[in-house]
Amino acid sequence: LVEVNPSIPPPYRWAMLYHEGLWPFFNSFPHPEEVPIRGCSLAYVVDLVARFGYELLFFGGHDALFVHRSVSTAWAPELRLPMDEFDCFNHAFVSTNGIPIALTRRWFFELSDKGKGMSEIWDFFTSWMQSHSQSLFAFALYS
Repeated sequence: LVEVNPSIPPPYRWAMLYHEGLWPFFNSFPHPEEVPIRGCSLAYVVDLVARFGYELLFFGGHDALFVHRSVSTAWAPELRLPMDEFDCFNHAFVSTNGIPIALTRRWFFELSDKGKGMSEIWDFFTSWMQSHSQSLFAFALYS
């Protein structure tokens, strides 16, 4: 079970990278759940854990459930794993994490140009950090 940031849809692979000042930064907000710079996207974690033999079984809310392919038939014999991350995202309840839901919808449903989507995601996070922090925290973004 992995907690993901559901505001970044597939195919965008996005993750905050470690920084010792990130936790104190979160704690400085009265509502840390509204801080968008946390966690990783579903596509990022699907890509990451696939390297170790794990397949997507379920996604909803903030949670993605994975099962190792060596035991996947015991978990869900009626399913053809791995589940498609786009289909799971499309059918899941997606909550916001400080990112307007209109942006999440745009990045998932409206944009066919991944490069434009990556540029918008990059701009969103860097602009948010510039207006809320004294420094830019590192993050990964690719598709």
